[in-house]
Amino acid sequence: MPQPAPVSVAEVPTLKVTLDCGPCVVKPAIPSLIASGYNESAAKAGRKVSKEKEARLIVKEYVAREDASRFLAGAFAGKDEIKAVISYQGKTYAVEDYYRNAWLGIDTLAKKIGEMAYAELK
Repeated sequence: MPQPAPVSVAEVPTLKVTLDCGPCVVKPAIPSLIASGYNESAAKAGRKVSKEKEARLIVKEYVAREDASRFLAGAFAGKDEIKAVISYQGKTYAVEDYYRNAWLGIDTLAKKIGEMAYAELK
């Protein structure tokens, strides 16, 4: 009886996150949260993250509210915002989003940016 051909799992590139937002002060966990959102999206879709291929996500703009002001003032405290550019195989993709409510902060937004990066690279 012939053996079935092995099923190959489609791969997506590893996402390397770097910062290039001038004087912005980025919370240390943000790059890993972006990568985590990307990796989790790939895993949910059954895709493997390649060790041989690499895409770069460069954070260009970053604004984060303090947690206390976000809870107390909500939308009046301003917004959390991340704007980034992804480079892969000679192409660039812009990903950006913001939260202005009291419940979701910069950590959740960072994971969402990772999910958006996956959507562009899948």
